Amino acid sequence: MRRVVKIGTSTTLTDEGHINRKRLETIARGVTMLMDAGDTVTLVTSGAVGAGRGLMAAGADTPSPGRSALAAIGQIALVNAYQSVFHPIAVAQILVDHTHVSQSSAAMALQATLHHLWNLGIVPLINENDALSSAGHRIGDNDTLAALVAGLVAADQLVILSDIDGLYTDNPATNPEATRVSFIPRVSLEHFGQFGDGSPGPWGSGGIVSKLRAAHIAQGYGIETVLAAGHDETVWNRLVDQDYRHFTRFAAQKEA
Repeated sequence: MRRVVKIGTSTTLTDEGHINRKRLETIARGVTMLMDAGDTVTLVTSGAVGAGRGLMAAGADTPSPGRSALAAIGQIALVNAYQSVFHPIAVAQILVDHTHVSQSSAAMALQATLHHLWNLGIVPLINENDALSSAGHRIGDNDTLAALVAGLVAADQLVILSDIDGLYTDNPATNPEATRVSFIPRVSLEHFGQFGDGSPGPWGSGGIVSKLRAAHIAQGYGIETVLAAGHDETVWNRLVDQDYRHFTRFAAQKEA
């Protein structure tokens, strides 16, 4: 199975904005399990901007940089941490903007690079090039980026690991009666209206709306999406076993 796995900022970072090495170690073990089971895995990882903010917060009386500078600062620390936890498996960093996921020579180059890395047994780490992308070239969030990458590489499945274990009937943080929706055959405008009040975590840029958008994009490519909790260590075993009962699963259904 060819999987694109999006790792949310709430999974890669602690509440203080530092890299959560324990979580990254779990991710490395899980990805290794999937690869040992014959899967091809591409990671779309968030956390560079938040990591940069966390690093700068540690400095006394340091002016706060803008988002681009924070991305440049945090990207090195994030990739180094991934490389450390994946060793001896190698990882490769790929920074993209919207041109790389459109029908263009840049998209073909990205496809070729990913196929070469897979053949070498190297785990690609994709992130938007926040340090250099201008407003007109930004994709906006890594949920959307992951869905576009999944379509570009004809993935079988998009996995979104977030701070919540699925899509709920209401915000579970404010409504204790909210229940998880186990299966959605098609993402519709009604879903955006019903679930559109979610907000991103303190270090992230997405939210439940971006997850719905990503699932909708993936469905347009005929790719299924699963939404699960990145802090749940059992996620990886369930992915290996293709046991989706504890996730929200969006069907792989192209538009009619």
